[in-house]
Amino acid sequence: MAILKMVTGEPSGQCVELKGDVTVIGRAPECEIVLDPNGVSRKHAEIHREGDNFRIIDLKSRNKTRVNDLVLEPGKGRLLEEGDRINICDVEFVYHHDPAVAAAPPRDDREIVVTEGIGGSAYNHIMDASRAAAVVCAIRPEVKLGAILEITRNLCSDLNIDTVAPKVLDSLFEIFPQVERGFLVLREENSHRLLRKAFKYRSRTPFGRRSALGATTYEDEAPMSISRSIINHVIEQKKAILSQDAGADSNLPTSASIADLKIRSIMCAPLLTPDGDVLGILQLDTSDRKQFHQEDLDVLVSVAGQASIALENARMHESLIARDRLDRDLQLAQQVQKRFLPQTTPKIAGFEFFAHYSPAFEVGGDYYDFVPLPDNRLAIAVGDVSGKGVAAALMMAKFSGDTRYSILTENAPAPAASRLNDLLLAAGIEEKFITLGLTVLDIDRREFDLASAGHLPVLVRRADGTVESIGDEITGLPLGIEEDLNYHQVKVALNRGDVAVVYTDGVTDSRNTRDELFDTKDNPRLSRRLAETHGGPEAIGKALVQTLREFSAGHYQADDITLICFGPT
Repeated sequence: MAILKMVTGEPSGQCVELKGDVTVIGRAPECEIVLDPNGVSRKHAEIHREGDNFRIIDLKSRNKTRVNDLVLEPGKGRLLEEGDRINICDVEFVYHHDPAVAAAPPRDDREIVVTEGIGGSAYNHIMDASRAAAVVCAIRPEVKLGAILEITRNLCSDLNIDTVAPKVLDSLFEIFPQVERGFLVLREENSHRLLRKAFKYRSRTPFGRRSALGATTYEDEAPMSISRSIINHVIEQKKAILSQDAGADSNLPTSASIADLKIRSIMCAPLLTPDGDVLGILQLDTSDRKQFHQEDLDVLVSVAGQASIALENARMHESLIARDRLDRDLQLAQQVQKRFLPQTTPKIAGFEFFAHYSPAFEVGGDYYDFVPLPDNRLAIAVGDVSGKGVAAALMMAKFSGDTRYSILTENAPAPAASRLNDLLLAAGIEEKFITLGLTVLDIDRREFDLASAGHLPVLVRRADGTVESIGDEITGLPLGIEEDLNYHQVKVALNRGDVAVVYTDGVTDSRNTRDELFDTKDNPRLSRRLAETHGGPEAIGKALVQTLREFSAGHYQADDITLICFGPT
């Protein structure tokens, strides 16, 4: 007469005689052996009599059937031998062909490996199962305190999240010998995505013992999945949870993952910042009957508090490093961008030039250039890319090369502007446009041709102090808005003492502490200051820059500023 002896589950120690030709094990009431634990399929496995032997067959159950910790292939059987251990979810049976052998508890049922201590002081010993349960549930306070101090030291000694997180789990596994799995999960900043930063698994060894190994175990022995319903519940409530039977706990959300993962007793604590934001969670769980208690949860919450501080410090440290790296990159970009701009103003007999450029940020979208042309002529280009910062700076870098190419090819401002517009549209850069004031100065004739693509007018201060605004009548759309545009140009004569001023809207749109614009139609400060300033291009340019600085003192610079002055001497 063969029997199955139940060694875990309720009622433990019960013996079931295998009387019929087929014995069905499962959750359904019609089964010969009815099991209640979470995860058991309605018809989980069958035991078939074959003469004097018995064969166990898994019925394609969801959570598998194991014999001596080996998973049975669904539909295929295995002959049972004396002392074979059969695991169905949380229930374990021992097969005995001779009932007399079942009278005495088998060695592996009486002996359990328990690990005590922390770090290098850990040691293993064998004790009676009843004593082991007591040790598991009531590990010595000094061991807990030592492990908590070790966690604190680890958290204070490292600012790398990927290094800190595994150390936390290592120490928690030393505090709680009964824990089977541990997770430290973080929420990705500015999103609801969950990132598993650390995972540890205390693997099952043969005969149902547990070892202190980490996650290095057979793939089918390391259930690395985690119940999102539990995590979301803790994150939403911002409170730690303790459950001694997660599958039957009405305070937890109902989830198939709890049954699938065979989670029995669980502790989960949120990682909270001082502001109440949830950084993530710390979770410990087990699938056997060894349970966590309130004092265990108190320890976990304490560790979670320390971990939260360390993780927040680590994130701040990483942010500072990233910011420092970005600052260095922007400084380099600023140096590179300045190389695209003229390093000096032209030195041409009979003419004087002044140039001022000030980006609102480390890099900007304003552009100016002086391009020598045949027949003693000089092109003066001033552009303004829509937007500011890195994107505008990259656009400006491309535009600078295209501008030189177009001016040298077309040899006149209006057709050069048309070619530039075509090049910009062909590049396919969306949501960006450029205003351009393009001047070709004839040194010998003391005159210049001006074309404008949506740019501000050129101001010319005559020697007698009058100021002319030139360009409104011939301006076209900015570059990059519409195809096949034909721009127009106008000729302007310059006499000795005249000064032409080309600028971007960073000049006119500068603001003071009262949030007033520097130059408007009702209050044309630029023209007025230009009219009352005497001297050549350099003197006038420096005076305008100083006036602008005094006006906007105390207010941040919101836009790039470019100012070019030129004229005959």
